[in-house]
Amino acid sequence: MSDIAETTMTPEQASSVNTDTVLTNAQDAESQSPLTRVIVIAIDQSEHSKNAFDWAIKNFLRKDNDLVVLINVRPIPTVPGPYAIGASYMDFTEVITSLEEQHRVSSHALLQEFAAKLKSHGFACKAIAMRGDARDEIARKVSEVNADALVVGSRGLGVLKRTFLGSVSDHCCHHCDCTVIVVKATEH
Repeated sequence: MSDIAETTMTPEQASSVNTDTVLTNAQDAESQSPLTRVIVIAIDQSEHSKNAFDWAIKNFLRKDNDLVVLINVRPIPTVPGPYAIGASYMDFTEVITSLEEQHRVSSHALLQEFAAKLKSHGFACKAIAMRGDARDEIARKVSEVNADALVVGSRGLGVLKRTFLGSVSDHCCHHCDCTVIVVKATEH
């Protein structure tokens, strides 16, 4: 068999390279009713994300039949282009590897923290860490897990900032095949 055949990946395998399942808290088959809804909650380190998570627990999730899938999308580390560093060549391999590991560890810790909160409230959950563009990865994973709903926080961007910066929640509203609940920040 050639080296090319051994390294060829299907699209599903390629997408799984950017995905880590951090933890699964599956139900005991005998002890609880079957899970009939899949609810995805997209989380990050922001206060808006925490508000959306808390809102979902208080107002939307059902302990008896919801599987809550927590997802966090970490960015892919980038380095300056060749013109930004001058004519000399610099090897950024170690820097990128270090940044990637820091992002991975941070993402897993965040997911474990939120999953522990869900578990303490009695919810069945699964936590998935991904890397890439949050807008695209969230939409892809929502479709992949056949979600019934997606809960995301809103940064409260105005029209101009949404247009130029892009809004994850706006993108999800237009590209996800399920109900998308955008939780606006509460004013204190």
